[in-house]
Amino acid sequence: MGWIGAYNLIRIVAAVHVFLGYILIMAPQKLANDSSVMIVGEALGLQQPKSSFHENPLACALAGLVFMLSGISDFVAVSMSEEVARDYWGAQAPMRALFFTAISMYTYLLKPGRGNVSPTSNHPLVNSVIFSWAFMEFIWWFWVYISLREERSEAMARIMFRKQQKAEMDLNED
Repeated sequence: MGWIGAYNLIRIVAAVHVFLGYILIMAPQKLANDSSVMIVGEALGLQQPKSSFHENPLACALAGLVFMLSGISDFVAVSMSEEVARDYWGAQAPMRALFFTAISMYTYLLKPGRGNVSPTSNHPLVNSVIFSWAFMEFIWWFWVYISLREERSEAMARIMFRKQQKAEMDLNED
């Protein structure tokens, strides 16, 4: 078993999504000027986001609301019964990891100077903020997937035990 359980990882990711939503609504320039985003972008040769990233309040507010919705819905989904949640997250985690892997690869492969786009590409997805976000999401969701796989046998034993207890209680009531 890992240091942190899969459901706790999901709760952390959901809280981060709510926090990112708040940052995108209230102060998007903090995200664009974050040192870790700049370091990752410079190390990989990605462009830093243009000033229009944080000067477009409608787009940032919409992205913030989407992040908040994602975080709140993940909080609700992780609070379901273990049997339902295990199936749901068992399907969601690998799909999200795959999706964010694709975004990370797309952003990296289309970066300027690779011979496939002009050196000053105006593509909205090719910048250090998008890559940093997608790569961190990939790491989180892959970690959740691995944790779910590690915890599977213990969880199935708990679920079967609860089903047996419920069946015994139903027999005793009759």
